Amino acid sequence: MATADSLVSTGLAKLGYIYVNLDDCWQESRNKNGILQPDSARFPNGIKPVADYVHSLGLKFGLYTDVGNMTCQRLPGSFGYEDVDAKTFAEWEVDFLKNDDCYLSANVAPTTSYEKMFAALQRSGRKIVHSVKSSMEITKAAAVANMRRVGHDVIDNWEVMLSLVDVFNEQGLEAYSIPGFWNDLDMLEVGNGRMTTDEYRAHFSLWCALKAPLLLGNNLAVMSKSTLSILMNREAIQVNQDSLGIPATLIYSETYSAGPSTADFLVEAKNCNISSQFQYWSYNNVTKQIRQPYSKTCLSVHEQNRYIFARPCNDKNTYQKWVIHSKKDRIQLSGKCLSTSTGNALVKLRHCLNDPGKYKLPLAHPLHDIFQLMYINNSTTTFQIKDPVSKCLETNIKPQIQVYAGPLSNKRLVVVILNRGPAAHDMTLEWSYFPIGDIKQPFLLHDLWEHKDVGKFSIKDSVLVTLRSHSAKMFTITPV
Repeated sequence: MATADSLVSTGLAKLGYIYVNLDDCWQESRNKNGILQPDSARFPNGIKPVADYVHSLGLKFGLYTDVGNMTCQRLPGSFGYEDVDAKTFAEWEVDFLKNDDCYLSANVAPTTSYEKMFAALQRSGRKIVHSVKSSMEITKAAAVANMRRVGHDVIDNWEVMLSLVDVFNEQGLEAYSIPGFWNDLDMLEVGNGRMTTDEYRAHFSLWCALKAPLLLGNNLAVMSKSTLSILMNREAIQVNQDSLGIPATLIYSETYSAGPSTADFLVEAKNCNISSQFQYWSYNNVTKQIRQPYSKTCLSVHEQNRYIFARPCNDKNTYQKWVIHSKKDRIQLSGKCLSTSTGNALVKLRHCLNDPGKYKLPLAHPLHDIFQLMYINNSTTTFQIKDPVSKCLETNIKPQIQVYAGPLSNKRLVVVILNRGPAAHDMTLEWSYFPIGDIKQPFLLHDLWEHKDVGKFSIKDSVLVTLRSHSAKMFTITPV
């Protein structure tokens, strides 16, 4: 309830942040009639009074469920109880349903399960926003959902945040966004403390321009002025909520001279490609490092979240000390196993599951043990690291400068210029990059973070833009 109070007291609710959603762990069991029972310690009076309080503030209330037998935290899921749960959610006056996909039976397609839950929601008689995971087929998602996650969970990390944008780009998901159905890049991490102010501004700019739902993932009780200023950027929010509802797309990329050895890069599981130089590694028996020669980096574990990065090599870094067990087909660090078992492209260090076949889980489930089997795919000095479904570990190196642009109402454009790289960079912005057609009259360039006009320009002009490392500029272009 404190979260709901904060949305109102800070003014965030007036800007459109009106959903208060309970995530996994609100439920603990089912009663004899199969009705979900909330955690009695946290919700002694049940869920309906919480929903009533949220509604009394003029806000909307959301809950979490799972189309599997259990939620990701092993609490009751909705599989087999779709109509019971939908009716319960309607009686509690739920407005938003986050629908996860953990612990699905191996012979049940996620798309089928989501369709079944959607039909139950329709029969409940209450209009409920339906949010689904990326396992729902994108071509069918708009018929049964209002938003679909594009991939893995976001965390408060620059590279992981950008990897979701990469999924959006690589899968061409902008083609599926329409009013009423949105590509969900996951919650905003703004204010959680592990990115810089520039990185948070870039994060917010991208979510707004790509028309992702803006769901706050920070602690509203301890927000700094800087965090509030980002989340309450009215001009950026107006771009996100523009009536056309068309996301920006990647229209230009370039690489500058700052060497990749100075940066961190995510390591992802990609389709094996013998021509991809960033899929090849070497092993140093003395330093115990797995090196990526082309980026001049080493396989490394992130200290806080155990995701795998390619980082500058450091012989003293204990997070780069790997043991390759060729007989067990395992790659280990500090007794834990390298795993591609996240059900998506990201790679992580996980507790080793030493009993193959014991865990009868779907292949995409995070605990499925076969994804800890790593094969050295070549016997030469450099090799590919391959998992059982023919995915190879690849250093995710992207062009440092990316330009996104998309149409807005009233013949305007939004432009986001992103510097992913480790160094400051000047870029000359050419209007030929943009889909502005045969505009003969001048147009106005407006900076959405400085909240001021840069100036009027013609099609023949160019503008020099200075970008700090890990930052973004956000503009609108308006014919005048």
